[in-house]
Amino acid sequence: MKLRKQDQEFRNPKVFYPDPKAIDLDRVLVNMFLLLRCDGTRPAMRGRLKASVEKVSHHSGQLAEMAGVKGFDEHPEIAKAWLESNLFDLVNRGKANEAVASLRPLHLDAHKIRIAKNCRDYNCADALYAMLSFGERHTLSDLKAYLDRGRDAATNTYDGDTQLDLETLTVLKLVEDLPNLHPSGDRVATSPPLCIGQSRVLCDDIQRLLAYQDEVPRPVMIDYLKAVLGLHIGMCTLRSGRQLSGWLRDRQPHEVCRECPVHGSQEHPFVNCPYQQYFTVDMSGDFRSRMAQLAQESAAAEYGRLTDLVRSVLAINQLLRYAREDKSLGVPEDPWDVFMFLSDPPEQFDADFRAILKQLRNENEARDEQLAPEEEAILNAGLSPFETFVELIFHVRQKHHMKYLTQFIDKLFQKNGEYGASVQGKSKNNPRRWHLGGRLLEVFVQLAVLKWEERESQKRFYSEPILIEDFLHWIEARYGFVIGEPQSENGRAPVTLDEHRAFRANVKAFKDRLREIGFYDDLSDAYNVQTIRPRYPINQR
Repeated sequence: MKLRKQDQEFRNPKVFYPDPKAIDLDRVLVNMFLLLRCDGTRPAMRGRLKASVEKVSHHSGQLAEMAGVKGFDEHPEIAKAWLESNLFDLVNRGKANEAVASLRPLHLDAHKIRIAKNCRDYNCADALYAMLSFGERHTLSDLKAYLDRGRDAATNTYDGDTQLDLETLTVLKLVEDLPNLHPSGDRVATSPPLCIGQSRVLCDDIQRLLAYQDEVPRPVMIDYLKAVLGLHIGMCTLRSGRQLSGWLRDRQPHEVCRECPVHGSQEHPFVNCPYQQYFTVDMSGDFRSRMAQLAQESAAAEYGRLTDLVRSVLAINQLLRYAREDKSLGVPEDPWDVFMFLSDPPEQFDADFRAILKQLRNENEARDEQLAPEEEAILNAGLSPFETFVELIFHVRQKHHMKYLTQFIDKLFQKNGEYGASVQGKSKNNPRRWHLGGRLLEVFVQLAVLKWEERESQKRFYSEPILIEDFLHWIEARYGFVIGEPQSENGRAPVTLDEHRAFRANVKAFKDRLREIGFYDDLSDAYNVQTIRPRYPINQR
């Protein structure tokens, strides 16, 4: 069955900001930097860049001609190789059609060298900006100030005082003569995310990371930011499947969601959330172990639940479209209001969707399109006209959206990477499972050892050691990653003796991983000395 364009709308900022594709997080950050510079708007149009800008050799030549730069003329091949590996994000790397996508996201002005066709983010930057903007607004200004450090606002050059690494200094040098982009009237964050609690936890994580801005090298901090931002969009996507399908099932938004109680500063942020999510994590390297099997089952269940997200987004988009096209009903085009079409449908609601179904069928028959047996079965299933219409759209579009949503989540969780939350082997016997990479675990430690107190309406962070058990509970309460036996009744608890052994072995593997990355030395079996020590002492009090 062929659908009309308006029937298959998926991306809608009122419901779901991103257009799920296999995104690149570096490019997402560069596009987010552009939005930060333009105060949340698309930039005003500028002329097309010269074709030579897409070649690294062009930028190497530009640097060689700049005052204060030495060695580029004497060693052009070495300089070009350094730029390619450390400064530039390239498409088709190593091929004849290799081209620049953008600078690496090391400074807020990295967006000035950005080839839009090669640096697509599929609206993920819009989603991030909306989460930061509606979560805790001051986080935006703090993040922008950090990313813009080292630039003299009057001259757009290095200020000469701020200590920066070589790569960031080179980024500033490359863009110093390029014109600034200016805001337009086209705002990207027009609607708050439906899960505002996840946005608040993201903002709290960003504030915690920024407490390290004078301690952690900038390239490492950018990697930390990338991991946290990707993780939260991924978790928000998975939670949206639960949330929106729950709203559809109840035919109204959940009352708790209307006054969301989730805040990142709470010890257990999601304890009162009706749409909690938990992921059973395997910390060993053996995909044949019992714990790995549990983690594989957990991952398969979460990815399988993406069908709920697809169906829910398609359904809510049709309700929004109905409110938009029939304003006489007086229902705002808002996802919080359109559920009244389901709980208290107007008289013509069923008739209108019955007419849409008839029109769709007639158009397909006019094109000699044969309805598949599955489509005939949906039409004759005895569902309401609206439910029938949504099921037809879902049947036609499910395969497409599931393919790209799976790639989307894999990229956000940086599968098989050191900052990743999942791994997958190449054989069918080693399917996807939840597993925390060493560098992601490092990020979690840096966040968990920070406590705060409020002074002058601002959070003042300070670091303290944390017990291993408390750290396990913190990861579970904040992100839903279950490593030991779960504290929540909603987590996957061990049932058999074999599973109890698996969870104990998993905690041991977790401690071994912490020891490998230098955060933990178990000098005694005593419970109260099994602590994780802060790597960077922080005291803002």
